[in-house]
Amino acid sequence: MAFLRAIRPELGPYFANDAQRHFYDSRAPEILYSGAMGAGKSRIGCEKVYWLALDNPGAQFAIVRKTAASLKATTERTFWRDVVDPAYVTGRNRSENWVEVARPGKTPSRIWFMGLDPDPITGVPSKIGSFDGAAIFVDEAVELTEGDWILLIGRLRDPRMTWHQIMAATNPSHPAHWLKRRFTPSVPGQREYVSATAADNRFLPVDYVAAIAGLPDNVFGKRLGQGLWVTAEGTIYLLPDGQIRKEPGPWKRIVAGIDWGFVHAFACEIVGVSGSGRLAVLGEVYRRGSLIEDIIPGLLRLQEALHIEAFYADPSEPEYIATCQRKGLSVVPATNDVAPGINAVAAAIRQGMTVDPSCQGLLTELPNYRWATERATGGLKEKPVEEGDDACDALRYAVMALAEAGVILYV
Repeated sequence: MAFLRAIRPELGPYFANDAQRHFYDSRAPEILYSGAMGAGKSRIGCEKVYWLALDNPGAQFAIVRKTAASLKATTERTFWRDVVDPAYVTGRNRSENWVEVARPGKTPSRIWFMGLDPDPITGVPSKIGSFDGAAIFVDEAVELTEGDWILLIGRLRDPRMTWHQIMAATNPSHPAHWLKRRFTPSVPGQREYVSATAADNRFLPVDYVAAIAGLPDNVFGKRLGQGLWVTAEGTIYLLPDGQIRKEPGPWKRIVAGIDWGFVHAFACEIVGVSGSGRLAVLGEVYRRGSLIEDIIPGLLRLQEALHIEAFYADPSEPEYIATCQRKGLSVVPATNDVAPGINAVAAAIRQGMTVDPSCQGLLTELPNYRWATERATGGLKEKPVEEGDDACDALRYAVMALAEAGVILYV
């Protein structure tokens, strides 16, 4: 697209499809562009932020992704390669990761590039906390929690632009994802939803469009090639939409399950039991890149505030269990029999177990938690795919403990 920018640098972006044009023109407070690979989602988001910065001197903007590392490797490359005109760059700080752009004689506007990486002490994104912006573009928004989204909305208060917007681009995920629920149906002028596929992008080479169209007719091909929000084949748990809700209690007892992680997520799922024996997932801790020493203080606060009677933890890390016990956490080794644990969770869901909407780690994993396939036959094995299963494992440990205590029947 650089050659197009060179032809007419002052007239704004060329639109690859109608979805891009709608996304660019919209002033809705929230807008989501979902679609297949090659639909031009990331580029139009970067374009919009760039031109808004030029048109609103002195204002601040942000281009965001869940982690700073993934932002630098993807969206930032698109911005610098396909969007920005170097003639309008008036300043840049690589360590703080911002660029200032302006037309001649105008006050520069600043565009920040930010990851929502959690602070190692507080567990919440800290860099965004001091940002006041006019508009924010979130790339690959499916990676965010709804809490992240609400946090970003709270930063839109820069008075140097007369309207404010959070805009996002994403590949689809499962139909119960919070983004899908938040943006469909589309509400014109409030929360708007547009979508497109590679076939809609008039700038793509024919062979690329053909390659995308030829992706397998499985969950990955349907999401990335067709832009559809679909559930994975062989999905183990089917959680009805009506069971994704906040429950008020009271709770007869509360337990939790823990799956250890650092590169993979550390997951703790908190499960309440009502007087009638019905289960509800009340909350979670879901973090990557945090040491167990950094997580323990938060778990201690939860243990005291919610009266959690026990944390049932993956027994494969006895040193972690011992560390937690020395700090005062009621952590015990969980039963790690996979098949009975899956049966227990499935039974709890059938019996009406609910999941709080704040549990985005679990709600993201559940629709993708699926049976592994036999390489030779293509059939399904009686064990799950060991990928993206951290919250599912934590839930299994907690529910299995309740099943062993006779709270639910799972056979």
